[in-house]
Amino acid sequence: MADEKPKGQTISMSQAAKFLNRSVSWVQTLVSQGYITRSGHNQYSLVAIVRGVLAYYEDLLQKSSKVAAASRATAARTREIELRIAERRRDLIPMEDAKAEIAAVVSEVRAEITGLGARITRDLELRRQIDKEADGILERLAERAEQASRALAAEGGPVEAEAEA
Repeated sequence: MADEKPKGQTISMSQAAKFLNRSVSWVQTLVSQGYITRSGHNQYSLVAIVRGVLAYYEDLLQKSSKVAAASRATAARTREIELRIAERRRDLIPMEDAKAEIAAVVSEVRAEITGLGARITRDLELRRQIDKEADGILERLAERAEQASRALAAEGGPVEAEAEA
C-alpha cells in the first residue's frame, strides 16, 4: 500500500460494512490489521476501502496457495514413507529384484522341461513327441509371460488370470 492517503468520498465504518456486505466487526478487523486506513475519526475513503479489501483477498489467495503446496509436499512425503515401510515389510520389492527372481525360476523350469523326454525314454519317436509337447508348453508360457510383462509395464495393474480349460 502507498503511504499517500487516498482522496475521494469518505464514509463511516457502518456504511463501509454495508457497502462491502460484511459486518462492522469484519471491517474493524481489516482496519486493525492495516488493510484499511482511516481518513479521519470514523471516516474511511472509498478508495482506501477498495484497496484494502483487494489487498486482504490477495493475501488470502497467496496464503491458500502456500498451504496447498505444503499439503501436496506433505502428502508426497507421507506416500514415500509408506512405500519405504511396505518395502521393509517385504510387501513391496524393487522391480529389478522381482524380475531377477522370476528369470531364475523360469530358467530352471525351462531346463527341467527341456530334459524331460531324455529322462523318460530312450525311444526316439516317443522322445520327439514329448519334446514337441514340452516345446508347446514352453511357447505358451513364454507368450503368457510376455503378456504379463506388457501389462505391468503399462501400469495396467494386476494381470487377469486365464480361465482353466
